[in-house]
Amino acid sequence: MLSRFSNEVLSRGAGAVLPQNLSTFWLETLQKRADDFLDSNFAVDYCSDAVDPGDPVLVACVHEVLGYTHGPDADLATDALAERVTIYALSITMETIRRESDMEMTLPTLENLLSIDRIIQFGKVNPDFGQFLARACITPEPAVVSGRNWFQQLKQKIRNQLG
Repeated sequence: MLSRFSNEVLSRGAGAVLPQNLSTFWLETLQKRADDFLDSNFAVDYCSDAVDPGDPVLVACVHEVLGYTHGPDADLATDALAERVTIYALSITMETIRRESDMEMTLPTLENLLSIDRIIQFGKVNPDFGQFLARACITPEPAVVSGRNWFQQLKQKIRNQLG
């Protein structure tokens, strides 16, 4: 699957991984992978900090964007990469929602695709998505604890901006 994705999408450059530029086939394929990634790492109504670094196709998309925005030698620690994969998976979900509902939203650019601020804004404007973030324990933060991992930090960023 990764080689086919590389040939059909990655070979066209970083702009091809923007969710709005994906064909229906690749959006559905990435949505399945995003669902699996989010389901395995963020259970609804149960907060867990165990996070898998991500599906190789989703990671390839994130690396493509990072290469464009930070240069070909861009490298992230595992925690930072996992955070970006989470944001990309949520971006895929937002695009699926947009296409299925014809909902208006500002489309991401390569510069803001991996920004948590876009996700937060969408959650503010679309309460159902905001509730999804809360139920997946992405927005609520029970208490500020020193030594928080990347997921706890991501939740705190979202919570601070939503609240």
